[in-house]
Amino acid sequence: MTYAVKFTDVWKRYPRGWSEGEQPRYASLRYDLARLWRRQGGTRQPQGTEALKGLSFEVEEGASLALIGPNGAGKSTALKLVSRISFPTKGEVRVRGRVAALIEVGSGVHPELTGRENIWLYGQILGLTKSEIRERFDQIVAFAGLEPAIDAPVKFFSSGMQLRLGFSIASHLSPDVFVVDEALAVGDAAFQARCVDRMRSLVNDGHTLIFVSHSLSAVRDLCREAILLDRGRLVSSGNAEQVLETYTDMLHEGSISGSNRPEPIQVKRLQVRGAVDGAPLSTGSPVTLLLEIDSAIDAPGVMIDVGLADRYHTFLATLSTQSSGRRTDLLAGRSSLSCHIPALPFLPGEYEVFFEVQNPRTGAYVAKQSYVGTIVVSDGPSWRRSELAYGSVSGRGPIDVPFEMTLHRADGRDH
Repeated sequence: MTYAVKFTDVWKRYPRGWSEGEQPRYASLRYDLARLWRRQGGTRQPQGTEALKGLSFEVEEGASLALIGPNGAGKSTALKLVSRISFPTKGEVRVRGRVAALIEVGSGVHPELTGRENIWLYGQILGLTKSEIRERFDQIVAFAGLEPAIDAPVKFFSSGMQLRLGFSIASHLSPDVFVVDEALAVGDAAFQARCVDRMRSLVNDGHTLIFVSHSLSAVRDLCREAILLDRGRLVSSGNAEQVLETYTDMLHEGSISGSNRPEPIQVKRLQVRGAVDGAPLSTGSPVTLLLEIDSAIDAPGVMIDVGLADRYHTFLATLSTQSSGRRTDLLAGRSSLSCHIPALPFLPGEYEVFFEVQNPRTGAYVAKQSYVGTIVVSDGPSWRRSELAYGSVSGRGPIDVPFEMTLHRADGRDH
């Protein structure tokens, strides 16, 4: 089997002041001259931020590979090297065939052109003939659901419309390598499900998929292989299920992070209390989460989120102080946060608890998302205990939804 993508000892350094994913606003002659001087034997002291550090791996033709890891791990940088949007500082990236990429909302589309013009432009860039583009045109428009707006300039499209157009174009023009970043998170749930089906179809037809997502359930559904990155280095690679297990274990141990600096706000202890202290939790019973928080700083006007996720790191619910509509001031020192759930809707299983603090005005993290403990639901509807397959597009799900179901014959007779 031949490779579709090959990284050989790849290093990527951004100049000081740039971060992963950012592009320069203008070219810097001073920077280019300084880099040339270093290459010609001048000072070789490292400058800037290293996004990738000696990364080597291969992706076989027809493979479905996920890049996973925390924020700042280097995932988006690797995708940009595959897409030839950026180039390595050192090392070699080799790609065979046409590459179609959806790295951010609006990527691959020109805002001044209409939707129709963008389809033709993208197809010609990929080297398709006019007849090939014409054959796919109606499928692209129908998949995106943009028939009424296809002749309007893209700059008037909403972010969701731009995403639908970009994904539809990229996925219907027969790319040899299809690269998708977290941009799909902008779309609605129905469109995300269609995107997953479309990507699965491309893989089944022999196309190569490289996928980046924080949704580990989507990774599990789509990808047979995975690579775990942390701080620009390769941590683990191989079977997707095994790499996901490694990642979740490291999250629980707190041994994986985008930064070596300790968070200024940390949860020191999580207590899970049911209706009766010490009694097992059951579906539909009340539960209270008590978090003991240590803060090294005053954090006025913040948003505190407690997330509940399945074992594949798919978030099922978020409990947020912002829901009260009131300002939350977290002061330096020890604090206690209480989250009371009157009726726990989860079926029997293990559920992970995550904690984060954000500035709601800027969206910046005051304390990045961290795993703080586990909720174990022991009792619940017995007919569902052995059928849990949550965190999956095709799974039954972990949520207990009260319902009644009846079936009536058309002639009025009972079944």
